[in-house]
Amino acid sequence: MKDPNWVNMIKNMQEIRFFSRNLILRNKKEYEIPAQHLDLLSQLAISKRKMTPMELSDYMGLDKAIISRVIEKLNKSGYLVKEKDEIDKRRYYVSITDAGKKKIEDIYKYYLSPIYQLYRNLGDKDFENLMKYIEKANTYYHKDKETKE
Repeated sequence: MKDPNWVNMIKNMQEIRFFSRNLILRNKKEYEIPAQHLDLLSQLAISKRKMTPMELSDYMGLDKAIISRVIEKLNKSGYLVKEKDEIDKRRYYVSITDAGKKKIEDIYKYYLSPIYQLYRNLGDKDFENLMKYIEKANTYYHKDKETKE
């Protein structure tokens, strides 16, 4: 780009906006779940082990009281189960159920479908390069934002 004048920059901004809009899908009723609920289920699915509320609180950076409320709602929905610790009866572990795994799998398949489509259309190398430049831009933007604060 020879001359980064405002007309060219407006065109670039429109391209970025168009690209971003294509990657974000609208909510569908069956996939609506609060972000904290999805995050907690994802943590359990990724860990592949039982976790305590305190561990989840640390991983997610949320207050234990909030984690407890989320656990109760997900337990009532059948997406996770609670198990008492055999040694310390005050302590319990939570693990994701098959219904919970199915829920997050369906949600992620839906929401990630545009990026998977982009990956398939661009191919490994071009997709990798695109992600490398996006990460570079995000790093620059983040550093620039920190210096202004």
